[in-house]
Amino acid sequence: MQTVIGGDVIEIHAPQDRLELKFVVRTANGEITNVRFTNSDNSPIKVDFQELSLKMLYDPESEITSFGEFEYVNKIENGFEIIGDFGMVWVYCELSMPKL
Repeated sequence: MQTVIGGDVIEIHAPQDRLELKFVVRTANGEITNVRFTNSDNSPIKVDFQELSLKMLYDPESEITSFGEFEYVNKIENGFEIIGDFGMVWVYCELSMPKL
């Protein structure tokens, strides 16, 4: 998970069936990585957007447009807290990939 911290979020997927929450992150070395939150039995997850601020940000230094940085992931009771320039999301599930 450390390789994506500080990376640029270029996509966020929260499908209607709630089987996963996925962030597509461009890491500092330019690789594109999927960060997924899901349950091992493929049951629906619960997503709670504590704060959400989706806007495109342009970084003139890197010439990249994104939703901002993927700043922090913390394990919480029954899930994960995800913080970035896009806001704060609590996702209640068992697994993160890559692992926290």
